[in-house]
Parts: sequence; C-alpha cells; structure tokens
Amino acid sequence: MLVMKKYFLPPLLAIAAAPVFAADSKRMEHVLVTMPIHKKEAQTALPVTVLDGEELKRQAAATIGETLNNSPGLSSASFGPAVGQPVIRGQQGPRVQVLQNGLPALDVSTNSADHAVSVEPILADSIEILRGPATMLYGGGAIGGVINVVDGRIPAKAIDGVNGVAELRSGSVDDGRSGVFRVDAGDGRWMLHIDGLYRDWSEPDIPGFAINPRNVDDIEENTEGSIGNASGRTRRVTVGSSYHFDDGYWGLSYTELSNQYGIPSGVHHHEEDHDHDHDEHEHEEHEEEGVSIVIDQTRWDMAGDLHFDGLIDIMRWRMSYSDYQHQEVESSGEVGTTFNKEAWAGRLELTHKPWGSWHGVWGLQWLNADFSALGEEAFVPENTTRSIGLFWLEDYHANKWSIEAGMRVDIERLEIAHAISDDQEETSYSASLAGIYDVNEIWSLSLALSESQRAPNAEERFSNIGNDEDHYVVHGATGAIEVGDADLTNEKSRNADFIIRADFAAVTAKLTLFHNQFTDYIYLDNSGTQIDETDVLQYRQQDAVFEGVEYELNYRYTPQGAAHSYQLSVFGDRINAEFDDGEDVPRLPPAHDGLSIAWDWRSWQADISYIRAQAQNKAGLNESSTAGYNRIDASVSHRFQFAGTECSISLKGRNLGDEEIRSSSSFIRDYAPEAGRNIELAIGFQF
Repeated sequence: MLVMKKYFLPPLLAIAAAPVFAADSKRMEHVLVTMPIHKKEAQTALPVTVLDGEELKRQAAATIGETLNNSPGLSSASFGPAVGQPVIRGQQGPRVQVLQNGLPALDVSTNSADHAVSVEPILADSIEILRGPATMLYGGGAIGGVINVVDGRIPAKAIDGVNGVAELRSGSVDDGRSGVFRVDAGDGRWMLHIDGLYRDWSEPDIPGFAINPRNVDDIEENTEGSIGNASGRTRRVTVGSSYHFDDGYWGLSYTELSNQYGIPSGVHHHEEDHDHDHDEHEHEEHEEEGVSIVIDQTRWDMAGDLHFDGLIDIMRWRMSYSDYQHQEVESSGEVGTTFNKEAWAGRLELTHKPWGSWHGVWGLQWLNADFSALGEEAFVPENTTRSIGLFWLEDYHANKWSIEAGMRVDIERLEIAHAISDDQEETSYSASLAGIYDVNEIWSLSLALSESQRAPNAEERFSNIGNDEDHYVVHGATGAIEVGDADLTNEKSRNADFIIRADFAAVTAKLTLFHNQFTDYIYLDNSGTQIDETDVLQYRQQDAVFEGVEYELNYRYTPQGAAHSYQLSVFGDRINAEFDDGEDVPRLPPAHDGLSIAWDWRSWQADISYIRAQAQNKAGLNESSTAGYNRIDASVSHRFQFAGTECSISLKGRNLGDEEIRSSSSFIRDYAPEAGRNIELAIGFQF
C-alpha cells in the first residue's frame, strides 16, 4: 500500500483535480510532423510530447538533453555542459533515435557517452518526442523512442516576403555568450533560408567540489566552485532553398557545424604503460586534465512533397549526406583518436487516399554509414552499416473509436574491416496495435501494444574484438576495458502504454502507464576482473522489465474581458527497472514532481517552476546513489517596438537555489555535477 501511494498518488491527484479547474480557454494543438499521417497529439494513441512556440523558447538550451529535461519521462545524460544526450524512460544511447527533420543526426553520439549530439534545439521550430511504439515508424534503433528536431532548413511552406529573427544571450554561470539568427525569404515560388549560430562558454560555476569525495577514492586533483576543463565553442551555419509548384515542392540545404569542448577534469582515462617511470606517469596525468573534443560536420539535406489525384495522395521523400569528423585532442595539441563517419540516409513515404474509414502510409527507409576510429582509443574496428526498412501504418476512425495498426521489417548488415570477424546480417520485425476510445467530449482512453526488435550495433558486438588481453584498449569515457560479443542476438521488447486524457475547455490532463518487457536486453556487465587495475566490462544479454507512470495537468485561466491570463502546470514521472536476476538497471533517472506557473499580461510574460527530484537509491550494480534535489527556474520577458522592429528582452534564472545536482543518468555524476545558479539575459529582434 505504501508503494502504491508513492508510485501513483501524485499523478492520480493531479488527474482527479482536472474538473475543478474547468474554464473557457484552450491552446491551439500542434500538428505532428513526425507522424506520416500528420495527426494532432490527441488523435494518436502513441505517447507523444511536443515542445514548440513560447514553451520551446523558454526551455531551449545548449543541448537536446537539457532542453527536454523538465518533461515527464525525459531526462539528460550529461557529460559536462557540452554533452546532454537525451534519456527516454531510462533508455539512452542506441535505443533513442535523434532525428533532424525526420532523418538521423548521422553523428557518433551513440558511440560513447562523451560525444555530443549534433542537433541544435535553439534553432528548432518544434521538437517532437514519440515513446515506445515509435520503433514501428523509425526502426529498431528507436526501441526506446524518437526525438525529431524540426528546424525548417528546407522551407516546406511558401511565403511572399522576408521574415527574420535574431537573438543574443549572455549567461552568468559560465560567462557564456551566444548569438543566433534566421532569415526566410520568398516570392511565392522560390524560397531561401539562412541561419547561423555562435556560442562560447567557460568553465561553469558549481556549488562545492566537482569530484564527489564520498564516492571517488583516488582523487589526484579536484576543483572547487567550478568544473575544470569544461569550456567550449560552437559554430553552425545553414543555407537552404526550395521551389514550390502547384503539386508540391522540392528543396536542398547545406550545413556546416564546428564544435569544440573540453572533457571535465578527472574524467577521461587513458591506457597506461605501468612500466613508465614516475615522471612520465605524472606527465600523462597532467595531459588527461586537458582532453578536448573537436567536431566538424558538413551535411546536405534534400526533401520534397508531391500531391496526386489517384490512389496515392502524397509522396514525401527525404535524403541526407553527412561527412563527420571528431578528434580527441590532448593538452599538448596531439590528436589522440580520430573518428570519421560518412553516411547516406533516406526515407520515402507514400500516403494513400482514404479507403472508407481507413487512412494510411507505406514507407521505405535506408542507411549506409562508414565508420572508423584511428588512434589510442580505437577499440571499435572500422565498419560499414547498411540497413533498409519497410513499414506500413493504417488508422481507422468510426464513431468514438480510432484504431492504429502497423508493421515493419528491417534488414541490417554490419561489415567489419580487416576480417576480424564475419559480417553480421540481422532481420528485425516490429508490429503495433493501438486504439483510442472517446468516452465523451472530455475523456478518452487509449491503449498501445507493440513488439519491437533491435539489432546489436558495432560497439556491442566488436569492442576490443581482435585484440588480445595485453593490447586491450581502455575506453576513456568510462575508464574501463569494454569487450564486445559477436554472438549477441536481437534485443526484443514488448511494450504496453495505457493513457487517460481529459480535455476540458481550459484544462488538459494526461496520465500514462507503461510496461516494457525486454528479452535479451544488451548491457555492459562488470565481469569482476581487472587488467592492470582497470575494470573489464563485458557486453552481455539478460531479460529486463521497465515500468512506470507519467502525468501532467495544465490549467489556463483568462478572466473575461481581461488582458492577462494564467497557466498552472503539474507534472511528474516514476520509473523502475530490474534485470531478470533481480539487480537494478543502472543510470535510471529519479522520480520527479514539478509545478510551474506562467503569467501573460499584454506584452509581458513571466513564469516560475519548481521540480523536486527524489534520491536515486536503486543505482544498479557497482553504481553510486545520488541525492535528491530541489530546482527552481524562473523567467520574465517583455516585447516592444523599436524603429519599426518587434523586439524582446528576457531575463531567465536556472537552478536559482544553487543546488548541487548530480544526475543519476550521467556516467560522470561523481566527477561533474550540473551547473549552479545561472542568470541569463537575452535580447531578440523579429522582422
């Protein structure tokens, strides 16, 4: 009974309170770009979260993980201020697909926890998050969920004229400065898009010590009040164009990204020769404190839509080419490891006209990626991934019922260079069935069932394969020797999501219960052995269960005839996960409960939010627990006219209580906490 109260009481109270707040205002609902049939949030049984408009502007941060960190079921696996990989219901890395306008980011962020995701949330029009059954639409790599960043680099809508925005930001916690601009112009046929970003930051301030002395015994050097070697700089520029005609459009864009950031002091580990004398060892330790990562990526994107009058209603196609390089540089300037990834990705969707009450889409998706890692951390051999996926999705509407059904098959081939192992080819199958029942005009119930499969990736299969024990390569991000298993089989997941929605005139509420049963879940297991005092981690498989609850309640009130309005939001989540042997799954996010209040009055806006995160005492085998924390964020902004231009000025405060926050989802929670109190000033212009 106590467990039930702790797990379900907050969300049930929030949903039960919905009728009390009913009034007369409603937010315009977002149309989902990630869904091929372009549904609104309430029209799909899939668990969906959308950030757009003013909400996205308030939440947008330097990383995708930090941007989504306050949403139910979502958190960030930070690796210093430059890296915030997203976590969905405790899943991260290769199980979460980050898309850019519907296609993969084509970086190496899933290769290691210290690699940044190449998408930029601050330039996004919207961010859509699909959980659970999204594997059916985007393949086995999305077994945990999909995050699609939509940024309009190829203009999909025609305009006649010129629109532009620009913004400058400055933050106190790291002396950070950023500037961003975007211009869209057109004559009704030809469209032009240009955007650019510049961001730099120094070592962020924190309360207390960077390295946690309670959990780290071998501290050589610690920093107090800041995170050492965590400064960086990002530059990005994009040029895109599209041509619109009566039956559709086609377009092309080009992006250059340059990103440089430091790995927090004490984190990055190297393989050491223990026969070196003391002076050489001290020199190596000194070099470890100055490791930085330099990323350069060029990317071409192509896209188009065609409308027809026959059986096929819309043909939508997307294609991307990326040339990505990532270097890990020592403090001496010497390049330790160079990662290269050259990749093509594409997607074709054919939406058919309604057949009675049925409406659906057929699709094809493909990927060809060449990967290499050369240098002292080259523990994964050169490889080529080739994959192709076919999917089909249908929905049916009748009276109060809506039904969604879909199937997908993926064929993936992993080719390894230098004959280290035989090439691997796996066929994965996915299927989903979901339904929505409208109880009345206010309440609706939905149930989504799916079965998904994910093929093991190159890191899981071939890390250190081909090396003997005397030549194992240490993975610097984890400080351990990771050993793959070429005999790993497909990971399988059976998912169930049950959602209760309430939509009053001014109140929306949603409660989601989920249960994910994994067969042959792939994970890194501490073998209990060491080589030269370095832990050996082995990729293994074991059944696992993930289950939890997410809730949110939003109430908006506008007094009749008044120029102001208020919005109250209550939200939170709980997640629990165990392996079949009874051990807890590591790096799970803690339970969260949040409350936010927003206020609008003419040209003024303000909001304040409070989040309570519980202690994470189910840290997993050989992992350290994390303490609970209270986080308070607030902002105030004002819009005004200057010289015929719409301007805005805003002041934001993050972590106003200057709490020590160590994220349980992070590999380096005991070496680099989240940033302390930050006051950010932003000035924007729109024309």
